[in-house]
Amino acid sequence: MRELKPYLKLFSLHWGMLLLGLVLTLCTLLAGIGLLSLSGWFLTACAVAGLSSITRDAFNYMTPAGAVRFFSIIRTACRWGDRVVSHDATFRVLASLRISFWKKLTPLSLHQLKNWRQGELLNRLVADIDALDNLYLRLITPVLAAILMLGFLFFITALFDLQLAIFLCSALLVLAIAMPFTFYHLGKKPGENLIVSQSHLREASTTYLANQADLLLFAAETQYRQAIAEQEENLFTAQRKMTSINALASAVMLGLLSTLVCTMLWLASSGVGFQAKADPLTALMVFLALASFEALQPLAGAFQYLSSTLTAARRLNQVMNATPSITFGVDERPANSGTLIINQLQFAYPDNKEPVLSTISLSLQHGEKVAVLGPTGCGKSTLLGLLTREWLPDSGSITLDGRELNLFSEQALRASMSVVSQRVHIFSATLADNLRLAKPDATDEELKDVLLKVELENLLEGDDLKAALQLWLGEGGRSLSGGEQRRISLARALLHNAPLLLLDEATEGLDPATEQRIMQLILEHSQDKSVLMITHRLTGLPQMNRIALLENGQFRITGSHNQLLAADCYYQSLFGDSKDQG
Repeated sequence: MRELKPYLKLFSLHWGMLLLGLVLTLCTLLAGIGLLSLSGWFLTACAVAGLSSITRDAFNYMTPAGAVRFFSIIRTACRWGDRVVSHDATFRVLASLRISFWKKLTPLSLHQLKNWRQGELLNRLVADIDALDNLYLRLITPVLAAILMLGFLFFITALFDLQLAIFLCSALLVLAIAMPFTFYHLGKKPGENLIVSQSHLREASTTYLANQADLLLFAAETQYRQAIAEQEENLFTAQRKMTSINALASAVMLGLLSTLVCTMLWLASSGVGFQAKADPLTALMVFLALASFEALQPLAGAFQYLSSTLTAARRLNQVMNATPSITFGVDERPANSGTLIINQLQFAYPDNKEPVLSTISLSLQHGEKVAVLGPTGCGKSTLLGLLTREWLPDSGSITLDGRELNLFSEQALRASMSVVSQRVHIFSATLADNLRLAKPDATDEELKDVLLKVELENLLEGDDLKAALQLWLGEGGRSLSGGEQRRISLARALLHNAPLLLLDEATEGLDPATEQRIMQLILEHSQDKSVLMITHRLTGLPQMNRIALLENGQFRITGSHNQLLAADCYYQSLFGDSKDQG
C-alpha cells in the first residue's frame, strides 16, 4: 500500500472538500437508515393502531409522517451534494496530479524517456491517473462512511435492544472485513490485467495513427490493425472478468445481507428490549438491518478495484520517483552577447560505445555567424542537443558569455537561446497561441508583422486581424503544409529575440526561392546576434563568417566560404565550378 502514500498526501491538499464529501455521504446513509427504518415502523404501527378504535384515534400520525418526509428530503439533498462535492474534489485532485506528473516528466532526459513510448506516457498521463479516482470515490469514502455508519447504527439500535445491537453490528463488521478481503484477491490479477491491457491498446493505437502514412506506403497497415484488434480483445477479456467478479460480489453481499435481515427478524420476533412479544419495534429492527445494505454493498466492489489502483500507482511512480539526470544551475541571468565557446567536447550515446562527437572545439563571438556543414548522421543535431542541454557531454565544456551552461537556471538558459529545430511541433491551439509560446505578451500587431516577415500572409486573410489570429491549427498543425510549419517555427524564433540563434536545418522543406528570402530575413534579424546554423544545404553559406565541416564526429576543416573554396576539394565539389560566387 506504500505505492499510494504520495497520492494520499495529494488528496490531503483538498481535504476540506473531501471531508465535506465524506460528511454528505455519511448524512445520506444516516438519512437512508432513518427513512427506511422509520417508514417500516410507521407502517407497522399504523396497522397495529388500526386494530381498535381507541388506539386508532390516539395514534400520532403527523409526527412520524413529517419525519419520513424530512429524512426523504435530507437524503435527496445530501446525495446530490455528495455527488457534486465528491466528484468536483476528485477532479481537482486528478488535475493537480496531472500537473505534478507533467512537472516530473518534463525535466527527464531523452535517455530516461527512451524506456517509454509516447503512447505509453500518454496512457499514464490519462488512464492511469483516471484509475486513481477509485482511491477516494470507491475506497476511502465508502470505507470511512461504512465505519462511521456502523457506529451510529450501533448507538441507535442499542437504544432499543443492546443484544440486538451487538449482534447486528458484529455481523456487519465481519462482512465489512471479510468481503473486501475476499474480492480483493479475486480481482487482483484481472485488475492488473485491466490496467496493462488499456496501456497496450492505447500504445498500439497511437503508433498506428502516428505512422499511418508509412504503414499504407509499405503495405503494413493490416498487421498493425490486427495488433490493435488483439489488444482490444485482451481489454474486453479483462473487463468481462472484472464485471463478472463485480456481479458475484454484489450477489454474495446481497445474499448475506438478506440472511442477516431474516436472522434479525427471527431474533426480534420474540420481543425488542423489555417487550415480551413482537410489536412495531420488531419491524424497526428489521428495517435497520435492511438499511445497512446501502453502506456495505459498495465495499466488496471497491476492493475489487484496489489492485488496478495499485497497479496504476506503481506505473505512475516509475515516472514520479525518477530523478532527472540533467540538472540546471541557479544563475538567473540570461546571456547578453551570445558568445559561445565549445572546448574539447566529446559525447557518446549511453547505449553506444563509439563517440558521436570526438574532442571538437568551436568558438562563436558576439555577432558572428558560423555554419556547421556535414552529411546526415555526422553528429550535427547531437551538437545542438548538447548546446540546449538535452544531453550532457562526456567530457569537455560549453560556455555561454563566459559561464558554463550548467550554471544557468533553465529559465535563464532558454531566454538566452532561440532554437529552430528539425522537428517543428504545432500545438492543437490557435495561431496566436502557437506564436505566443515564444513571447507571451506579444501584441496582435507584432504577431501580424512576424507572420508577414516569414511570408505567411495567407494565414491573415480578411480585415479582422483578431479573427485571423484565432485560426485553429489542429493537432500537429494538420491544416498547414510542411513549409508553413517550418515558417511558424522561424516566426517563434524571431519573436523570442534571444542573443544566440541556433538553427537546425531551418529552411528544410522550402522551395529554393523562398529559402533564399527566408535566409536573407534570418541574416537581417540577426545582425547583432550570434548565429550557429546546422545544415547540409548550401543556401546562405557565402554569408557566414566561418564554416566548419563536420565529418565522423570531428571538425575536419574550418574557414570562410572563400577559404574553403580555395583549400578544400570536398567543399569545392559542393559548389561545382562556382568558385567566384563568394
